[in-house]
Parts: sequence; C-alpha cells; structure tokens
Amino acid sequence: MKAEQVKGALEKAAGKTQDFLGELTGDERLQMEGKARQSAGELQQRYGDVLDTCATYLQRRPRATLFTLAGLTFAVAWLIKRRR
Repeated sequence: MKAEQVKGALEKAAGKTQDFLGELTGDERLQMEGKARQSAGELQQRYGDVLDTCATYLQRRPRATLFTLAGLTFAVAWLIKRRR
C-alpha cells in the first residue's frame, strides 16, 4: 500500500468511528461529519490506487507511455494552434 492509500484508509476508519459516535449519542452533526470524513477517505484511497496503477504501467511499458504523452502533446498543440 502506498502512502495515499494508507492515509485514505485511516481517514475512512476515523470517519466510521465518528459516525458511530454520532449515532450513539444522537448527534446528527457528528454523524454527518463522520460520513463526510469517510467519503474523503474513500476518495483519497482511490487516488492512491490510481497513482499506483499509473506507476506500475509506467514501469512496465515505458515506450507506450512515452508515445502516449507525445501524442497528447501533439493533439494539445494542434488544438491551441487551431484556435488562433
């Protein structure tokens, strides 16, 4: 697990705890904050997954990555030139 994935998992766990405490005490605001924290943790964890996938692809297929980036650069340059 990468750092972003670990941070996301910890944030999700903290959000679940906060949600549970809010439910236990009847504090709706605490519950909502816990749910928001869980969502933020999930998003951060998925971001870590994407970073991990990209790093793995880059290591396994460096030429394909280079050609893809070159093609994207060419397409953006063409679009910018066409706008003028």
